[in-house]
Amino acid sequence: MIYLFTNKVSNNIFWGKIMILKYASKTQVALFFFFTTLKALEAVFIAVMLQHFISYSQSSTDSLLNLILISIAGSAFFAVTNIIFQKFRVGLIYEVNMNIKKIAVNYVVHEKNDEVGIDASFLTNDLKQVEASRIESELTIVYYGIQFIVAIIAGFVSSPLLSVIFIVTSVIPGLIQYFVGPLIEKNAASWEEKNSKYTETVNESLNLGFTARLYNVEQSVVSRFVQAAEAMEFALKRTNWTRGLASELTESVGYLVSFVIPMAAGVFMVRQGQITLGTFMMITQLSNNFINPVINIFALRNNMKTSTPILKKFDQIKDLVFANDQQLENETEFTELKMGNVGVVLNKHRIFQNVNLNLKSKQKLLLEAPSGWGKSTLLNVLVGNLDPSEGQYDIDGQELNGDWPKAHQYYSFIQQNPSILDDTLKYNVTLGREISDSELDEVAKKAGLDELVVEKGWDYAVGKNGKNLSGGQNQRVEIARAIMSKRPIMIADEASSALDQNMSLQIHKTILEDLDGTVIEVAHKLNDAEKEMFDQVIELDKQNN
Repeated sequence: MIYLFTNKVSNNIFWGKIMILKYASKTQVALFFFFTTLKALEAVFIAVMLQHFISYSQSSTDSLLNLILISIAGSAFFAVTNIIFQKFRVGLIYEVNMNIKKIAVNYVVHEKNDEVGIDASFLTNDLKQVEASRIESELTIVYYGIQFIVAIIAGFVSSPLLSVIFIVTSVIPGLIQYFVGPLIEKNAASWEEKNSKYTETVNESLNLGFTARLYNVEQSVVSRFVQAAEAMEFALKRTNWTRGLASELTESVGYLVSFVIPMAAGVFMVRQGQITLGTFMMITQLSNNFINPVINIFALRNNMKTSTPILKKFDQIKDLVFANDQQLENETEFTELKMGNVGVVLNKHRIFQNVNLNLKSKQKLLLEAPSGWGKSTLLNVLVGNLDPSEGQYDIDGQELNGDWPKAHQYYSFIQQNPSILDDTLKYNVTLGREISDSELDEVAKKAGLDELVVEKGWDYAVGKNGKNLSGGQNQRVEIARAIMSKRPIMIADEASSALDQNMSLQIHKTILEDLDGTVIEVAHKLNDAEKEMFDQVIELDKQNN
């Protein structure tokens, strides 16, 4: 697997600080900032118009008609800009969501490591939590930040001293949110862990439905599900309680220090003649844009902390950009495969030892072993997913111990349980690769799918898990994929174990007699007629000893 360790988006420090900036186009972000600024100016416009209306009530220097017309025109202008603001806001959310989903699914498909924890729960529940708790919060913080700056500038122009009083008192309630933040983050980490376990239990419960009904243990399975749900919901409840407590404390303290004190100071300054009543009312109106943004920014930052555990997972994969997929490969040359005294030890437990293979081009090899021997581990060694603990593995003199980029290029794979997508027959065979109709028809003929194609067509919907196909047809889809890849060695992993005897024999005739290539089949047990089709049969449990 080839990665390019480079960030897809700019690594500039400024652009990397905020998620929306890093995973959205700079043009989209710039337009959002522009219309956010216009939206923030609406509060200043309202405060200024309030000042003029109050001044008009105390003297007739202004024209009431002019004030009304200006108010109407301004309201219409800001109504239009606010609609445009919403357009760019939802556009940014869409773009960021799509970009982080693309990164996550690229990782899952290209290089999934279970220890990282990027799974179905992450791609669904966790990323939706990121949208609600991180992306939308960041956009709102940007708006509040600009609103705060614009209000300060307008306030200082009218009365610097009263503006300072309002600003200082607005910071105090926000400090409550700041100090509660670590506790919220801790509770959020617990929730993320319980939520992941809950999602896993949901999938297990659905998969176990038939078995539970068969053995009359439905209630036990339901109880297990309920326990996981209770653990998840309790962790969420604790997170929401901490967040709600911080909000209530902030609101109570905010009323005292951010409203009573500044209002008293403002009334005193009016009585002393230091400012006019109009100016006092204007700054009072603007003070909502001093106090509320500061309090809300701290609250939103705490809301963002609920997504921190999720983003820690994402940080492990976000800078991996994978090379473009190859289309149909040129056929790899292959002459001889050798394994000498290969053994594998995992977690201090020996899986197998002393495996010796010698396979030449075009030969058909059957590897027999009982269940639990370690056949899947051996296949992982062959394709380069696993480095053997001992021994030597090479193809045509090239050492391939644990070399995935090189080793897997030699192999196609027919799995015991075919991976069939709820899509067309054509997509399931090609997996989106570009291939001519003539080549596709030739592959179908070799794989024994030609009759199905004639009857149903390439656009036939195979259904979820290939439910519209027979077991043999699903296996032939796997065979067609293998043929199309033009790899010199075809691996069959218990390829016919789920089929009846006649269908198993047909599948083996296709891959062993009709196809001109090298085959390695790993199986628990085959009948004598099938064994006779192989050039070599090795009983691994005997060789292992």
